[in-house]
Amino acid sequence: MLKRDLLRNVIIFSVLAAIIIGLRVFIYTPYRVTEQDSNAYLAKNDLVLATRKQDIKRGDFVLYEVDGKDYVGRVIALEKDQVTYMDDLLYLNGQVMSEEYIEKMREKYLASAGSSGYYTHDFSIMDLKGSKSDKITKDTYLILNDRRENTKDSREFGLIKASQIKGVVEFRLSPLNEFGFIKNK
Repeated sequence: MLKRDLLRNVIIFSVLAAIIIGLRVFIYTPYRVTEQDSNAYLAKNDLVLATRKQDIKRGDFVLYEVDGKDYVGRVIALEKDQVTYMDDLLYLNGQVMSEEYIEKMREKYLASAGSSGYYTHDFSIMDLKGSKSDKITKDTYLILNDRRENTKDSREFGLIKASQIKGVVEFRLSPLNEFGFIKNK
């Protein structure tokens, strides 16, 4: 009886371990949010999960890799979009788009900077590293940090390729009082 219970427990443990490893390898990527990735929705040291193999939409937070380092940013524009930032306004395909999700951060930054400067400096797709078109090319994305003073995003790296994206950041594991799906707007 003892041998049978031990065998059963080993099998149960092995199955659970295989499920957890399978989820980690094929579906989810855990990530600890850094200071430079933090914003009004993600705090430093939050443990989040990025879901692989998911459709990426404008406004999603994504986990992506550049030169072996992981970053979290917001998808601002998709394939075939034309983007220009001018006078702190986002022009997407010729239309001014609201960025309410950064309003509080913009106000705080401008107040602390004590300047009448811009939170998002002027640029267009053609200004980005490696860009050869005024539109976003196939299988690439414009990704920006909500904390625009941190330029470790498409402004520094160029458009982010679909192959560099590890997943859509949707779920927070910790802190436990914030456990659950992440709001991104």
